[in-house]
Amino acid sequence: MKLLLPSQEDTGHLTITYFTLRKIIGFLAFFLAPVLVFGTFILDHTHEVRVSMSAYYYTSMRNLFVGVICGISLFLFSYHGYKWYDSLASKLAGLFGLGIAFFRTSASDDKTDILSILHYVTSGIFLVILALMSFFLFTKSKGTMTAQKKKRNRVYRICGVVIFVSVALIPVAGMDGIWEKIKFLKPTFALETIALVAFGVSWLTKGEAIFGDPEK
Repeated sequence: MKLLLPSQEDTGHLTITYFTLRKIIGFLAFFLAPVLVFGTFILDHTHEVRVSMSAYYYTSMRNLFVGVICGISLFLFSYHGYKWYDSLASKLAGLFGLGIAFFRTSASDDKTDILSILHYVTSGIFLVILALMSFFLFTKSKGTMTAQKKKRNRVYRICGVVIFVSVALIPVAGMDGIWEKIKFLKPTFALETIALVAFGVSWLTKGEAIFGDPEK
């Protein structure tokens, strides 16, 4: 029985598909917040920015919010990376991402119910895993460390730090003495948006939409 190996052309198609997958994840994360905001402006005839991204579950953008989060999660499930720990981290992120979609937060200001708690716990773990992936895993290289790869590594590290700091500041911003003074700034939504944009930039960079190596 003759073993058929993938041709160079087939391998090229696989590479393009893999890079495209990373870009799709990046674009979904990058544009989620602005689409939610402007979507409610148009469909709900409001100019109010919600207190958090999760609050858009109770707007006309609910299906899009859940759909995009599920889409990101499924793409993360399908991502394997180069090593077993790349695959494990990605699949864990995908799992906790689904928790964001299906453990909806309460519509009231009282967030002590079990679903709201699970929602915020899974959200935090999801973003922390993405921060760790960006800072520690994306910076690894199995080949030659090109000049463009060094630039990408700087982007990965910056994005990882931005995600982690944003996640850490969300509970700080929610403290009683601080929240009353800055709630008009919608700090939870702002920090979630910053974290998601950093996540998007990191994956767009991983897909070489940013600082890509020149084609040979």
